[in-house]
Amino acid sequence: MNHSKMKSGMQADVNSRLQPDHQGAPPQIRPARIEDADQVIPLLYQAIGDIAYALAGEANHDKAMEILKQFYMQAGNRISYRHVTVMEQDGLIAGILVAYDGGEADRLDQPILDRAGRSQDEKYVLVKETRPGEYYLDTLSVSEAYQGQGIGRALMAAFEEQGRDLGHLQVSLIVERDNGRALMLYERQGYVKDDVIVIAGHEYNHMVKPIQ
Repeated sequence: MNHSKMKSGMQADVNSRLQPDHQGAPPQIRPARIEDADQVIPLLYQAIGDIAYALAGEANHDKAMEILKQFYMQAGNRISYRHVTVMEQDGLIAGILVAYDGGEADRLDQPILDRAGRSQDEKYVLVKETRPGEYYLDTLSVSEAYQGQGIGRALMAAFEEQGRDLGHLQVSLIVERDNGRALMLYERQGYVKDDVIVIAGHEYNHMVKPIQ
């Protein structure tokens, strides 16, 4: 999934600078917590759009968001809080990133596919977005209230640093093919397109970058 919005709606403020919080403590990048769920899920949806319904296997918006919230609060799936990093500012979640080992993608999707009551409609088929051998940026989303402060750029840097720390040689992401601004931003940061995939009726460039 991903977003300046990468997948369906990436917030493209990744080129601006992170400004200090003049109202109190400085912005803080930290691992997500279970209790962040009510702030994280709207940011997740903001970035991935229709992919949220495919993940939930549910067309009703409120039900889909509740399903995603439950998965977020559990371990062992792609949108678990254990795979989420947040930027906290003014005591609020200003931005999020979701990332994981591409080699774990099938295992992380299985609980989602196995959920009781999941719709079997073919439009909810989960398309593999990543592959073994890369650290994958599933989602990047910045709250509209905090765009233009460099939060996206700071989260991207944190993502790449996570990949290095975990011993990965390459990071990857996907971005909608018609999102020209985002494509340009990622190309400037060293990402190169190596494939095109179709998710929820939309075409995405799969992009990679060496990090070692």
